[in-house]
Amino acid sequence: MTYIIAAVVVLIAVVVFGSFSRKRIYKQIDRLESWKMDIMNRPLTEEISKVKGLTMVGETEEKFESWRSDWDEMVTVELPNMEEALFDAEESADKYRFGKAKGILHHIESRMQAMEERIKAISAEIDELITSEELNREDIIEAKEQFSEAKKYFLTHSRSLGKTAVLFEEEFTEVNAKFVRFDELTSQGNHLEARKILVESIEKLKEARSKMESVPELLVMLLSDLPSSLKDLQDGFFDMEQQGYVLNHIGIDKEITAMNETITKLLEKVYALEIDETQKGIEQLNAEIDQLYDLLENEVVSKQFVIKEKEVILQSLSDLQLDMEKIRAEADMVALSYQLDHSDVEVHKRLEKLFTKLQTRFSIIEQSIEEKKDSYSVIREMMEEMAVQLEDVKKSNHEYQEKLISLRKDELQTKERLKELRRKLLEARRMVQKSNLPGLPDHYLVTIEKAESYIIEVSKRLDDKPLEIADVTEVLEKALEAVEEGYRETAEIIETALLAEKLIQYGNRYRSSYSSVSVRLIEAEIAFRNYQYEEALTIAGTAIESVQPGILKEMEINLKQKI
Repeated sequence: MTYIIAAVVVLIAVVVFGSFSRKRIYKQIDRLESWKMDIMNRPLTEEISKVKGLTMVGETEEKFESWRSDWDEMVTVELPNMEEALFDAEESADKYRFGKAKGILHHIESRMQAMEERIKAISAEIDELITSEELNREDIIEAKEQFSEAKKYFLTHSRSLGKTAVLFEEEFTEVNAKFVRFDELTSQGNHLEARKILVESIEKLKEARSKMESVPELLVMLLSDLPSSLKDLQDGFFDMEQQGYVLNHIGIDKEITAMNETITKLLEKVYALEIDETQKGIEQLNAEIDQLYDLLENEVVSKQFVIKEKEVILQSLSDLQLDMEKIRAEADMVALSYQLDHSDVEVHKRLEKLFTKLQTRFSIIEQSIEEKKDSYSVIREMMEEMAVQLEDVKKSNHEYQEKLISLRKDELQTKERLKELRRKLLEARRMVQKSNLPGLPDHYLVTIEKAESYIIEVSKRLDDKPLEIADVTEVLEKALEAVEEGYRETAEIIETALLAEKLIQYGNRYRSSYSSVSVRLIEAEIAFRNYQYEEALTIAGTAIESVQPGILKEMEINLKQKI
């Protein structure tokens, strides 16, 4: 039972596959049949018949017979054979010979594709032949008119063409021969070859006309304009030499000789009608002449630069020399107090050498100008280089000077601060003198003496050789502290003494009323006369506060406002 079912399934599959394959092949047969009918209905016969309107001789007749023969072969032989092949493919499909059917259809399609390409080629050849004949009829008229105009132009301008006139006559003879050949080919029905000859003639005629128009101008340039330009250039060169310019580096004689040789070679090219190469050569010559003029102009500009820059450099050297002298003096002064690094000493020596070299170089430049040893452009380059070196030396000089100043910076700052301390101590003395105090307490005198001794010590340390700035700074800090302390004590003593004096004077009003106050004020007066101002203030303040509380604070505020 299983085998039966399997056999039925296989049979059904074979039937389905066969049906599907036949449908595909029938579809291809229908397509190829439609293609075949389309080819048969092509109006190629009518297209070929168009050629009958031309003179049926030579190439035209040959091509006509070839096209008609090819088309007849396709219609009467190849297409009927394809019809039979299509029947064979259909029969093979009906018999399930699908491989054979496919092979036949593939062969038919290849043959029909080749047929399509041949039909397209025939149509293109027909169009080319007919078009060539039509264009030839139109273009030959215009070509002969252009030939006539070119010949007329030649006759009018033959004198300005010089030696090239013979070559143009040969060109016209050749073009005329091509026209004759064109007529022969046309009469023989060889329209395609005639077309080729006509196109060549037209191009040759255009080229000849273009060259005829270019030659006179080129001859004028080579025979007149360029030689004249070279003569002007040489005259200008000699004039500048007479004015004192040094122009040996330009080599004008060699350049002009070479350019004259080039002109001769370019004339030969013109006489050979090598127009494009000649034009390029003339452009190159003009560029070279412009280059030489640029060199001469550069000398004129360089001379103006040299004359102006000479004074500038001279002034710069003078200024730099003054700076060098100042720095030398500064370095000597620093060397007295400080041990300069070996590198700093070497920098200074190097700057001195560079400055000497610059002075020597400037002397060479001056000598070169006076004796006319070099061109102004060369001297200008020397000056520009020297200007850069001058700026470098100035910059290095400034940096070295800043370094020297930096070395003395602490010393100078210390001296300035020392001046300030002396002024402050002097101000403290003046404050004491103005206060009219009866005397000064011992502790205050000790403080002032201490401050003065530190100031003296700082001053002595500054005179040490070599200067040890770290030690000076240490003593200076002590002097600052002592002077500040003395100044503060001065202010405090004066303020305390004034307040004590005011309180004693104010307390006199209570002497008769309060015996205890009178006793305390006497004690305060004794302390005041013994320069014990704080003690006098305390005693007087306590006594008066006992009878008039708050008076001490009030008087203290008033006194500070006045001060």
